[in-house]
Amino acid sequence: MSRPSDIVVAGGGPAGCCAALGLQQMGYRVLLLATPRPWPSCEGFSARALQGLQQAGLNSAAACLGAASPRRATWNGTTNDANSEHLVLREALDQALLADVRSAGIEVITGQLGPTHALENGGSQLQVRLASGGSVARGCRFLIDARGRAAGGGGNRLRGPESVSLVQVRQGPPEPASSYLYSLPSGWAWLAQTGAGLLFLQLTVSAEAGSLPARSELDSWFNALIQPHHDITDRIVGTSPTGPVFARGSTSVLRNELVSGALLRVGDAAMAVDPLSGNGVFQALSSALAAPAVVNSLLQHPDDRSVAEAFYRQRVEHLFLRFARTGRDFYRLEQRWPQESFWRQRRNWPDDEPSHSDISPRFLGLQTGAVLDGDRIRAAPVAVTSDQPLGVWHVAGITLAPLLEGLPDTMDARHQLLLDRIKHTISQPQKAQLVQAWLQRYGLL
Repeated sequence: MSRPSDIVVAGGGPAGCCAALGLQQMGYRVLLLATPRPWPSCEGFSARALQGLQQAGLNSAAACLGAASPRRATWNGTTNDANSEHLVLREALDQALLADVRSAGIEVITGQLGPTHALENGGSQLQVRLASGGSVARGCRFLIDARGRAAGGGGNRLRGPESVSLVQVRQGPPEPASSYLYSLPSGWAWLAQTGAGLLFLQLTVSAEAGSLPARSELDSWFNALIQPHHDITDRIVGTSPTGPVFARGSTSVLRNELVSGALLRVGDAAMAVDPLSGNGVFQALSSALAAPAVVNSLLQHPDDRSVAEAFYRQRVEHLFLRFARTGRDFYRLEQRWPQESFWRQRRNWPDDEPSHSDISPRFLGLQTGAVLDGDRIRAAPVAVTSDQPLGVWHVAGITLAPLLEGLPDTMDARHQLLLDRIKHTISQPQKAQLVQAWLQRYGLL
């Protein structure tokens, strides 16, 4: 059913297209603003990111990735080639993403978001700067900012050590698709051979004040950094640069205002992670997949606004910290240059909390939490555990709270009551087994 609601999504990357498609499927009229990237780029997608595209219904984009290619990491003097990733030219991916949203009937304008003015009814009046020149005015009830790291405003709740990724694109003979990761005294390098002769060499280094040369000296500085490292220079023999080195910000950032009025941030506009994790697209899609239900709750269920906002903030922050800590632990594995500021800073950020809980799984109790219920966010009792601090609402489609309310203190009595409740409330044996396994994991059976 079509609702009288216009939503503008600013940003045509994976997060923006995912959110736009989800909202269109809910019946909203969606306008997507897309801006072509000003530089050539190659992306490495994890298997989870590919699954995220498929889950979002971005099938042309998922098919664009092709098969996974080997990824070899040389870190702390040890080489490991157990991992793989899907390499794709970003221009081809962006075209496939826009093809997916257009095929769903979403209007796409090639242009950038200009000034935004709040309207008395809670919506916004937007100026869209067209890529072809000039501008148009569009009204909307809600704006989703999916413009990536370039999105301004909102302030930062957390910001990691200042980092920049310097990229050199090179042309050479066709080689099998593959990628390589190297740790260096000044940072780390990622080298991607696309299989068609294009080679992308990216150096991620510190961007502290005074640590980078002037733009006119960037190419020579870049070449001087890689010259001592034969693993890299041997890989680029027979290739030549296609243009100057360009820089992309790669500092980890968690935005402060993820939801504000009629604005919601998704993808890198909400949280931008260290590219070392290789999970940036997965994280972007994670926030975008939740966005339609959050926006729908804000527009259609205003009494649940605080619940919807809390749901989104908690999940974005939880995911950000989990991967930030995982990245910190990977930085700590490199121990050859302990006094280099690049490594020293990243070994100690964002905190000293473990990335994965070593505490044995325990049920901590029931509490009211925010849950995703179809196309909305609402409050419901959830089971809080030692490894799921945001709570678990259901297992195998079975709501946990009715099973866990008023449990006796003694093990025997609790055991019998839970078995009786499972028997009388869950008719499908397979679901009953899954719920029973969950209860056993947390020491309740």
